[in-house]
Amino acid sequence: MENSTFLASDYEKEQIDAIKKILRVYFSGDIEFSKNFSEFKPNIDNQNLKEVLNKLDENINRDDLIRYVNDINIMAYNEENKLCFMYDAKRKFTKERKIAVENYPRDKNYGFCIEKWINKCDSILSNSSSDLQNAIYSTMLDICCEEMGILVIRICEDDFDWTDDHAMEKLNEIVSNIRKGDFC
Repeated sequence: MENSTFLASDYEKEQIDAIKKILRVYFSGDIEFSKNFSEFKPNIDNQNLKEVLNKLDENINRDDLIRYVNDINIMAYNEENKLCFMYDAKRKFTKERKIAVENYPRDKNYGFCIEKWINKCDSILSNSSSDLQNAIYSTMLDICCEEMGILVIRICEDDFDWTDDHAMEKLNEIVSNIRKGDFC
C-alpha cells in the first residue's frame, strides 16, 4: 500500500508523525489524514494513466485499477487548497518508479519535481518485492490527482529532518514554492 506502515522503519514513522503535526498546525486543523484515494472518485480511464501504466506492465486491466484505488491511502489532504501530501521513503525510489515518472506527460503540474524523482531513483535504486505495486499506486495517485486539479506534494525521506525546530519554515517554503509553480 502507498505509505504502508507495515514496511516503515522507526525513523520513517517518526518523520511521518512529525510532518502530520506540522501540517495540522500549518492548516489550522483543516487537514485530513489517512484518507482513502477511492473517496476522490478518480478517473481510472485517464489516457495518460493508461499510457504510463502500460510502460510498467501491459497486463494491468481496469479491474486491477479499481482494486488498486481502494488500496491507496493518502498521508494528508487539505481540501481548501487541493493539496495532497505523501511521504516517499527511500524504498520507493526504484527502477519501476523511474520508468513511470520518465513517462509522465511533461505539460502537467504534479506538485513535485519530476527530474528530482528520476535522479533519486538513479541514485538510490531501491529493490523490494513491492516495487511494481508501489510504482503503480504512486502513478495512479499522481496522474489522477493532477487531472482533478490536486497537487501531490511528495516529501522525500532524506530531504529534511521533520523533527527539526525549523520544520514549519521548511513546510512554508515548500508550499509557497508550489503555489508559485516552482516544483524544483
